[in-house]
Amino acid sequence: MEVKHILESYKNLLQKENSLLIKSLQDSTISQELLEVVEKKEDLLKQILGLDPGAVEGLEEELATIDMWMERNRILAIENIEFVNEIFDAIYAKNSSTQYTKDGTIYNKKEHIFNKKA
Repeated sequence: MEVKHILESYKNLLQKENSLLIKSLQDSTISQELLEVVEKKEDLLKQILGLDPGAVEGLEEELATIDMWMERNRILAIENIEFVNEIFDAIYAKNSSTQYTKDGTIYNKKEHIFNKKA
């Protein structure tokens, strides 16, 4: 596959991912499609990483556009996690012992009578 075509396909997947990240908060069925897009992106990224560095010379504009979309999607994903955290905080109160971090992991922030060891 031609280098420019690979980069264009990757950029298109990033744009689709961006759209799905926005829609995912409105519709839970979008998550499967989002996962499929991420898997396709990973396959293309492996191809891109396997390219000779000289193969992308002259395609700096495409690379800059890809970098911009990657950063937008990263920020959007983090904001989605923060939004979900705010919903959990509103529902389960801030003094809940279980919290989610920006990377999606769960931790216990306080010891309560319910999460202490016997």
